[in-house]
Amino acid sequence: MAARPRPALSISSRSDPMMKPVRVSAPSSDPVSLAEFKAAARVDFVDDDEILQSYLAAAVGHLDGRTGILGRAIINQDWRIDLPCWPACQIVLPFGDVSAVAVAYTDADGADQTLPSSHYELVEIATGSLVRYRQAFTSPALDTDRSDAVRVTFTAGFGANATDVPAPIKVAIMQLAAHWYENREAAEEKGVQSVPMSVDRLITPYRRVFF
Repeated sequence: MAARPRPALSISSRSDPMMKPVRVSAPSSDPVSLAEFKAAARVDFVDDDEILQSYLAAAVGHLDGRTGILGRAIINQDWRIDLPCWPACQIVLPFGDVSAVAVAYTDADGADQTLPSSHYELVEIATGSLVRYRQAFTSPALDTDRSDAVRVTFTAGFGANATDVPAPIKVAIMQLAAHWYENREAAEEKGVQSVPMSVDRLITPYRRVFF
């Protein structure tokens, strides 16, 4: 079946529909270990290990991934976005720091296909990452009955190990977890901040803001 012509470059890809990103593979390690956190919090007993680990996980979740306030992945993790059609010009990814990407699609005959990597390139921009089509790309016809006719899987994060994570982010995670551990009641009732100002200052240079 003949391929359709390449879309006009004047159309903005941000107007194309995209389903909610889905994490398909969690990080293989934590940005901060329980031992590191306990040393920083000066906790030298094991009685509270379970709750300390819970606060540590909550602090990571507060910063990491699609719902995290950083707007980016911390430790390498695999995500997928689904689209019903080929966006014009390029595919906008929801995260930056992307180290690998693969594009799959379901053709008009209902068969799953993989787009050759020679047809696109991965580009980092100030607010994230793009899968930009090369001149060789002509958009293949799709199964229009599927809302996920185009599927983009990518790996995002600072790296595969905790040592790849910037120190300010690690310190922010530990400070936030320690704050919650020490202030277990509602912060408003005690007259203390729900998030220490130092945490915001530590993470501000790493936050990605989309306009």
